[in-house]
Amino acid sequence: MIWVGLVGLVVAACCAFLARLANTRARVMERTETVPVQELRALHEAAATAAGPGHFRYRCEVVGQARPHKDGVPRSELEGLECVWHRHRITRKYEESYRDGSGNRRRRTRTEVVSEHRSPTAFFVEDATGRMVIRPGDEDFIGAEKVLDRFDPHARDGNRLTIGPLSLRLGGGSGTLGYRREEWIVRPGSRCYVHGEAGDAGGGLALGAPAEGGVFVLSVKSEEELLRAENNRVLGYGIGSGLAALAGLVLVVLGIIR
Repeated sequence: MIWVGLVGLVVAACCAFLARLANTRARVMERTETVPVQELRALHEAAATAAGPGHFRYRCEVVGQARPHKDGVPRSELEGLECVWHRHRITRKYEESYRDGSGNRRRRTRTEVVSEHRSPTAFFVEDATGRMVIRPGDEDFIGAEKVLDRFDPHARDGNRLTIGPLSLRLGGGSGTLGYRREEWIVRPGSRCYVHGEAGDAGGGLALGAPAEGGVFVLSVKSEEELLRAENNRVLGYGIGSGLAALAGLVLVVLGIIR
């Protein structure tokens, strides 16, 4: 019983950490100013005139429509759809043999991700005053449209899986049941909210992840929707932390007095 109570206390600590993390993200978004692109460029020009290029860093938010970068409109890797950002994941489902605690041989179904990729290609966010370059890095896009979610049984005709331009060498063996393919995209023209740090360390002005760490958000959802979701997480994790802590303490005390 004591061990169960200790597990409850660990769960309470984890919930408290997640509540604090969500609260931090929400408060940072609330405190950060949403800046028109033209105003952001004016701040950059003033800073470059005063201190020279390469030193500008400014945490801010921009809101506008997603536009492809000057290199053209990319296409998603699995469905070949026009987009400004895309992500895919291919998961192998397979069976394996194992021995249980009594030494009996059994089979179980498991999964493993064999391919996952997020588009790092820069794109623009355009508001009424201009365009800002966005560098997404390896960040996920909140609210991205899921355009593919399909499970294909394994054809068992070799150890290579070919999907569009992707060709994956697989070591799955005879236990492979099939592959689940998922893909998400953000289409050109989608309304986007970006929270991060504008800087010119790479030469031109761009908005991306803060250089020294911190909150970086790419989303097709509005700031209001994101704040509502984060505040709901704070509440949910807070309640979960309190209940788990209470249950854990009760079980530890009961275990001790017995």
